[in-house]
Amino acid sequence: MSYKYDLNVEEADMRKVSKEQKTMHIVVFFALIIPLLFLGCSPKVSWLSAQPREIELNKLGETFQIQAVALDKENKPVPNAVLQWVSSNPAVVEVSNTGLLTAKGSGNSVITLTSPNTDAKFVIQCKVSILAAIKVEPEHLELKVGEKHEMEAKVLNERNEPFEDQVVGWASSDDKVVFVDDLGNITAITPGEATITATTPSKGLSHTYGKATVTVKQ
Repeated sequence: MSYKYDLNVEEADMRKVSKEQKTMHIVVFFALIIPLLFLGCSPKVSWLSAQPREIELNKLGETFQIQAVALDKENKPVPNAVLQWVSSNPAVVEVSNTGLLTAKGSGNSVITLTSPNTDAKFVIQCKVSILAAIKVEPEHLELKVGEKHEMEAKVLNERNEPFEDQVVGWASSDDKVVFVDDLGNITAITPGEATITATTPSKGLSHTYGKATVTVKQ
């Protein structure tokens, strides 16, 4: 009699465990399927857009925040879309996972914006120009009254490398002694001494300049 009772209890326990396992399986099933259903209903990213398309940074460590948006096929913003950022040249500019740029060195880099599970992408051109100095050649020059000479200015970056496309402005400390035009051509006017200064109009570089001394004799 006791043996039969124990068997019934064991069978009841097994049925209870089996029921709990089925319940657990159902809970796990819905926990997995419901997010997938919502994911399938969420808008798909069709386009990516960012502003600006071209960026120039002029100081080491300078930062800039790119504004980007993911759009669906109806050109409506996709909420909570995942955006991925890549810099083609991290030695020039780094980009964070939020689109924040940080200048690391002079050069060019392409910033590419993408989103998972879509072929959409957006490209941003970034240029970093860290102008460190201007070298005027020759640094010392002696002319006779009436003589002319073409001065040369080299704009250098933080690695002492020249920028080929940088324009400089010219000035003379005494136009009555030495006159200089916008291209760096000087003319000796009267005996004396003058300082020729070359500056760059690029932003953030108001204190970057190069100098040369010109002595005029009769």
